[in-house]
Amino acid sequence: MSSGFSIGLNALQANAGAIEVASKNIAASNVSGFKSTEYLFQESLSRAMQPSSGGRFGATGTGGLTRRSYNAGSTKYSASPLDMSINGEGLFTVGLFKEPSVEKTFYTRSGQFLTDRDGYVVSSSGLYLYGYQPNADATDVTDKVGPLKEPDSPMPPSPTSSAFVSVNLDARKPIVATTKVMAGEPAPVANDLDVNYPDTYSHVQQFPLYDKLGQQHVVSLYFRRVDENYYNIYVNVDGQVFAQPPETEGVVNVLMPSKPADSADSSSEDEKPAGPKPVASFGFFEGKLVKVGGAIPEDGEKPPALTKDVGNLALAFVINPPENDPVNPALLLSDKVEFKLDFNDTTNYASSFEVKNVTQDGYASGSLSGLSVDDKGFLRGQFTNGRTVVAGRLQIATFRGLGGLREVSNNTYQATDQSGDPLYGAGAEGIYGSIRANSVEEANTDMASELVRLMVQQRNYQANAQSIRTQVEILSVTIDVTR
Repeated sequence: MSSGFSIGLNALQANAGAIEVASKNIAASNVSGFKSTEYLFQESLSRAMQPSSGGRFGATGTGGLTRRSYNAGSTKYSASPLDMSINGEGLFTVGLFKEPSVEKTFYTRSGQFLTDRDGYVVSSSGLYLYGYQPNADATDVTDKVGPLKEPDSPMPPSPTSSAFVSVNLDARKPIVATTKVMAGEPAPVANDLDVNYPDTYSHVQQFPLYDKLGQQHVVSLYFRRVDENYYNIYVNVDGQVFAQPPETEGVVNVLMPSKPADSADSSSEDEKPAGPKPVASFGFFEGKLVKVGGAIPEDGEKPPALTKDVGNLALAFVINPPENDPVNPALLLSDKVEFKLDFNDTTNYASSFEVKNVTQDGYASGSLSGLSVDDKGFLRGQFTNGRTVVAGRLQIATFRGLGGLREVSNNTYQATDQSGDPLYGAGAEGIYGSIRANSVEEANTDMASELVRLMVQQRNYQANAQSIRTQVEILSVTIDVTR
């Protein structure tokens, strides 16, 4: 008769465990990345060890164990760029310390992250998100693992060291006359390039330039057609001064103008300043840029002979700050700027003027404006100067024995001997899965199934409680018979 009580008690304990598991699944259904657990009923191993065996299964009674489901939950949109989900089997790697430690490294499917006061990316529970660290120039990552952090702000400026300008000069444009007739002048005068008169040049193109402090300057390139297959190039900086012809081949020096010390020292009205001089000459053969031999032709001079060798015209510029106070303090050049200007792939076809490519490698200082994560797990920082840098790449982990992970919270796990060592990788590689930014993985709890299971276990609990009540009544009857 006593075995009846044991059977009922074991059944009550098993059903209570099943009710507890179902209740937990329901309670944690709103926890991001939560993985539901299933309660498995089994025969309980008898504690009574027999001399002939190391243990035996009890003839009656039930026990149970739990099995976690790692099926992916549904995802929902999030406005936060640091909210992420994994489309695959991987788990985010998080830790308690800035220096990764095996004992204090955890794994989670919850991708709700934010930045702390020091700029580190942390989970909603304050754990550091681990990833591969950026390299020296923040263009890629290394194999070193540590906590991911937003890039430092502001970003220091970088002066221009090289520029590239590629355009098509319209071959239908007329040759600019070397002289012009002015009213009141007895003879034609030189038709010098004048920025205020578009008929004195054929085309103009500008590009930005940055000095060491990140101050932006403007370089204007004026193309003037002087012969059938020739263009002279004039260079103006900040609308203040034209570059003079290079004294050394291929090197153009520009001295920014200063304020005159005294207006009395300025030239008289009778002296007309000389017009700007070209810094280089373009020659074209069948519309393609070719090498030009000899010196730069003056206006009216016969251009030098052309070769059929494709040209790769590049000029080295050295822009020097003014010797005294600058003409425009807002465009102060604190130190000289040296850069190379390449005109490769410039053409002269009978089509409209077209800018093919204008680039330069300098940039101004900028403040961090946002963070983003791509499908490969690269964390990038966007700055107000238009630059984007790599701040790291998420480290993704998986296990051969996922069921052996130890639960330390509703959505965070730790490796054990049963799970095996973690297998590390990165997003969009193999089984690890790609990263979805601006999304959150919801719990994989099936609410309908859990509610049904809860009702079933409730009835089972009531039925087993009734069996104990029946045993009590039988025992009472037996005791009454003996009286």
